[in-house]
Amino acid sequence: MRTFVFILSLFLFSNSFAQKEDEGDVKSYKIAFITERLDLSSKQAQEFWPIYNTHNNRYEDLKENTWEPIKKELMDIDKLSEEEAEVLLQEYRAYKKKRLEYREAFIKDLLSVISPKKVMQLKKADYDFNKELLKQYSSN
Repeated sequence: MRTFVFILSLFLFSNSFAQKEDEGDVKSYKIAFITERLDLSSKQAQEFWPIYNTHNNRYEDLKENTWEPIKKELMDIDKLSEEEAEVLLQEYRAYKKKRLEYREAFIKDLLSVISPKKVMQLKKADYDFNKELLKQYSSN
């Protein structure tokens, strides 16, 4: 049954992705992709997805509110004084530290619902999903 759902999701994703690169479609495809790769039971999925989504939202907020302003400053790095660069470096280090804290909390939360092997399978599934998404983008 999971294979059928995955194939159906892949088909729907391919058709909709070619027509419109809608964020909702990408998210739906990612959910199907990861669920299939991790072979989650319905009980595991009910516990897994809230953890995954909470983590993802925290990461997106951190990216938007911390990394994006740092990245913007990096574009004009040659115009910054040494003092401004030092402040930017401190902000960057704080950002990296916060990312690590989020990652450690995420892993701890995941281990309460899935095995260490499935945590690593998730890492690979995320990597494979992003690779597949890039392939889709480059073929369009």
